[in-house]
Amino acid sequence: MNRNSLFNRPRIRLSILYASVMGGIFLLLGYITHYVVDKASDRIVDREIHLLSTMMNSKLSRAFQKPGELPQNANQIIPELCVVNQGCQPKLRDAMLLDLMQDGYYLQLLNLQGQPIAAIGELPNRFPPNPHLTASYTRSDQNGVPYHLHLMPLQMQNGQRWGYIQVGRSVENFDEYMRGLHLLIFFGVPLVMLMIGGASWWLAGLAIRPIYQAYEKMQEFTANAAHELRTPIASTKAILEVALEDKNLTLDESRQTLRTLHRQNDRLSRLAQDLLLLSRLDANPSHDLWTPICLNDLVEDLEEDLLSVAMAAGITLNHEIKIDEKIYVNGNSDQIYRLFSNLITNAIQYSSQNGKVVLRLNRNQNQAIISIQDNGIGIPKSELLHLFDRFHRVNSDRNRQSGGAGLGLAIAQAITKSHHGYIQVQSEVGQGSTFTVRLPIFQTQGRSIWSHRD
Repeated sequence: MNRNSLFNRPRIRLSILYASVMGGIFLLLGYITHYVVDKASDRIVDREIHLLSTMMNSKLSRAFQKPGELPQNANQIIPELCVVNQGCQPKLRDAMLLDLMQDGYYLQLLNLQGQPIAAIGELPNRFPPNPHLTASYTRSDQNGVPYHLHLMPLQMQNGQRWGYIQVGRSVENFDEYMRGLHLLIFFGVPLVMLMIGGASWWLAGLAIRPIYQAYEKMQEFTANAAHELRTPIASTKAILEVALEDKNLTLDESRQTLRTLHRQNDRLSRLAQDLLLLSRLDANPSHDLWTPICLNDLVEDLEEDLLSVAMAAGITLNHEIKIDEKIYVNGNSDQIYRLFSNLITNAIQYSSQNGKVVLRLNRNQNQAIISIQDNGIGIPKSELLHLFDRFHRVNSDRNRQSGGAGLGLAIAQAITKSHHGYIQVQSEVGQGSTFTVRLPIFQTQGRSIWSHRD
């Protein structure tokens, strides 16, 4: 599996998953919206029709005397009334009825068998008969306009049923609104899903990239660790095979073989300890072992402890404390010592013969500033970006004379971060390098627990 497929496959799956989930949510919201709007509209129309039916019932019930027959003065009671099989040229004079007709209402009178007798404002032939006396239903008129129809019994004053009054309300505008809502759901949801898919692709890339980078670093770390472990293991194996095959091995040769094996074992032990330290620093480190550390005493002890190493390499090691007061930081004393000893050892290692390494201590407000300056070979700018990567060395040939496993600076950076500080480097090829560590100052009036290291 190549690197692109390793990155793109989960990205595609996440994008599809995001788009599908959001599309399902929008479909559900669309269905709920459609259902709520439809039910709310039906309730509003039914309430309006019921109120109008009740009003007309109370108006007509006093005038009707015989079931299914209109009174002689029906046109006087309702001048807008049009009777079946009679000419009708009504003029709506009732302002309320005029408004109702213009708003899409329809009123007609039915006999006890559901046959139309008369209508208000027009002849009662817009809708077919209702022989089953359905109380409420929706039907289109002769022009194809949908109406919601409501049937209500019409009582005479003696309580006897005269017939029925049927009130209709046009739902054409509502149907157009619902068709628009359907089109919005039908076309809008796929469009939104495409937009969400594009956004999900971008967001999935942002979410996966750190994981992918961590995976690449883990692969690189594993490969480098395997390389570092393979060399001493292979060397140890070769030495043992030669020693076992040599039947005339002398005592001195046996001791020399054991010393070589001991060195290889030390290298493996140091590498294992460094990897263990890095893993502990990567995890959330415990602050239980943190104590106030006097950096003034630490700087002096570092010079004393590493002076022999510098002299063996032909390097001058000095320290400069540019402040009078004692500066304390809170942290793990072993790790802080390891941090600066790594930096000083690194400076000594990459300094030329008769070079100079200076360890300086200063402060800036609430920060302690410790710098290690050398006048060695310097570091190319192209290497500065990866300088603190694990197993990275400026000399990539992994020559054992040029350095260790390439974990020293990575450990220094990890310790600095775990103590809430940061480390910087400035370097010019042929002129030397300066590593600067800034740590938060710990305010204390007590004595330093720092003790001299042998």
